[in-house]
Amino acid sequence: MATIRELPSSEADTADTEGSGTIPRSDEDKAKAVDKCLEVLSRAKTDTEIFAALLLVTKLVQAEDTDAASRRKIFDGVGFTFLNRLIKTDKVPEGCDSSMYQSLAVTLLACFSTDPDLVTHPQMLNKIPVLKDIILSARTSVENVEKKSLIEDSFQILVAMATQDLGRKQLIGDGMVPALCDVYNKSYFGNEQAFSLLGILIEYCGEEIWETNRACLNELLSSMASEFKQIQDERKFKLCTRLTLLLTSSNELVPGENAVWAWDIHHGLSDILKSKTGQSQRNPALKLASFMMCQLGVSWALGPHGSDKKLLLLIINLACVEVRMGLEDSSQNVSNRDILPACYSVLESCIEFMTCGPSLSLDEKQVLQLHNAMTGAFGAVLFFLKENQFEPEKVDDPLVRATVRVLSVWLAEETAALRNQVYDVLPFVLSVIEKSFEEAKISSDLKEARNHTTVAQYPLFKSSSASTDLLRLMLPALCHLTADQEPRELLIMQGAMETCGKYFSYQWKQFEDKQGDQPEVALITLCNIFLNVSLQDTEAVKKAEVFTELYGLIANVLPKLAKQHENLVLSFNMAVLGLTLLKNLSNSASILDLSESKRFVGAVLQMFGNSHQCGKSGQCEIAPTYRQHWEDITELWMLGMQLLSECVGVFAWFASLFLQYDWMAAAVKLLTNVAGGGLDEETCTMYGVVLSSLCKHSSDVHSQLNQANGLELARKHNMLDLAVVLQAPPLDGPR
Repeated sequence: MATIRELPSSEADTADTEGSGTIPRSDEDKAKAVDKCLEVLSRAKTDTEIFAALLLVTKLVQAEDTDAASRRKIFDGVGFTFLNRLIKTDKVPEGCDSSMYQSLAVTLLACFSTDPDLVTHPQMLNKIPVLKDIILSARTSVENVEKKSLIEDSFQILVAMATQDLGRKQLIGDGMVPALCDVYNKSYFGNEQAFSLLGILIEYCGEEIWETNRACLNELLSSMASEFKQIQDERKFKLCTRLTLLLTSSNELVPGENAVWAWDIHHGLSDILKSKTGQSQRNPALKLASFMMCQLGVSWALGPHGSDKKLLLLIINLACVEVRMGLEDSSQNVSNRDILPACYSVLESCIEFMTCGPSLSLDEKQVLQLHNAMTGAFGAVLFFLKENQFEPEKVDDPLVRATVRVLSVWLAEETAALRNQVYDVLPFVLSVIEKSFEEAKISSDLKEARNHTTVAQYPLFKSSSASTDLLRLMLPALCHLTADQEPRELLIMQGAMETCGKYFSYQWKQFEDKQGDQPEVALITLCNIFLNVSLQDTEAVKKAEVFTELYGLIANVLPKLAKQHENLVLSFNMAVLGLTLLKNLSNSASILDLSESKRFVGAVLQMFGNSHQCGKSGQCEIAPTYRQHWEDITELWMLGMQLLSECVGVFAWFASLFLQYDWMAAAVKLLTNVAGGGLDEETCTMYGVVLSSLCKHSSDVHSQLNQANGLELARKHNMLDLAVVLQAPPLDGPR
């Protein structure tokens, strides 16, 4: 590369004279200035002349009133051959700053970077490696003004690039993320700008920036957490926000739950939350605590030794206080309510931990304080929903949806407290969750991502209530509510059963498409909801078409489902619900076509008939394929047996299916092989109930059981009612 010689004083003076004076203001003057500048540049032959011309260009392009068209004209006229030499050369005239030429080139590039169209030009993007070297060349302090300006201009260019999609891709591809982490970790000059630039990349690209830089994330996280633990000044509060940004940018917390950084953050948060702080200082700490509990579990809040109950109770109490302050005061603006999603997350995590996790061994006073705090918070939640229920547009409000989400988690465990307030807002809650489901369904149909977008107005974590299927989260609460008369009647009146019917069909499709475990869990809960209504409100079943449609779906799919032993729990839930609906809809025209119903009942009989076997010791045992699921289906089996016995007396065609599908043969074999006293009381009772009903209403069953020594079997297993029935003539059909 040719050495760029020092610009002589006379030439410098000439350049300054030509470019000095008042910057042109009118459009005509600016156009003339641009043309004159480019003419000087085009006439330049030597390096010195080109350098002098570039000084003119730099002065003009830095002018605030230079428009985009003029800047583009200058950009096209400059040419990058000489500029590329300037930015790379390290040879300067004696006595001059080593970065003089480079600084001029970067200053010019910084001016061009203010134009979104120019900043992603290939000649700009290919400077990223050089700019990376520049920001890495600084150390703890930079005394040289020229050097400081060079670094600041470099960051200006990089930030401008990061605001453009093409620029971000190039920055990530050219290794800028490790460089920025290095600048920040080593406290180089510009480390604040480095983190700001990293923040922009995180905001736009999220997890993508860590895909090939996982070690950088680990190192940066450890460094920031260590500093967060140690410092005791205002910077501690700033680090709260930065740590939250960093942690929420990754789907994988690589270091794991036992990493040092997790406990460094615990220590730092304990310092803040146990001190007297204002809202502006406390809220970032609560957000960080919320994320840590969400990702690492509530046990993280108990500290490395699992004994710091005070911090956990403090976090919960502060979250409850913030919820009350944010929801009970309608004058609160959006910025003040920004903390609410974090507080909701704390409440959700704690409710789950307290119902499913180990005991916290709280004393009576702590239990009372915790209960009062939680009840107060959810009182505010219900107040807020009541205040908004008459505004139709509120069903789309992100804060309303987040509030419904946390309420659904609470109602899944607690339906006794604040009962009347809950009933008051149920219609509004139903409208919110139904809208949420419809959106989730559309999103699924379009193969779009579900449950992984950010709420623009109330950002906190990637997963948000604006994209969450709230109906799925509300299912456990609906299961509890349909068990009681008042809320059940209210839900039926508000069309909740129709919504649940649509949701059943949707989740069944998801299940058939093998969309993970969630559809199966949702279907089981839906079965329980419909079962609560079907068992306790037969009139509602007869009146609402949704129950007839649901029966049709179950009758159609169960024969195939019942053969899949891995889905045994779902099969039993659907079988029992189907039997309940069949019994309640006995007079419905929809089941006059018996072929489908008979196949359904046949599948049920095979499921129930294969559940028990005789063990080697003569004791009744659960069949191997049923054994691992028996705890989940025991009650369903007993309820199903009861329903089978009742249906025998309702449908004339029912009893013959017990013979056709070998249920009778399996039952007789079991009772014959099992020793007297070998049946547990409940199993013995249920077999006795079904067999008694069959013998009462079917002469064929009555005859076959007698021929199989039924009376002897009844006496052997102490089935007194069956013994009586076998000695009396059958009714031969339903009454």
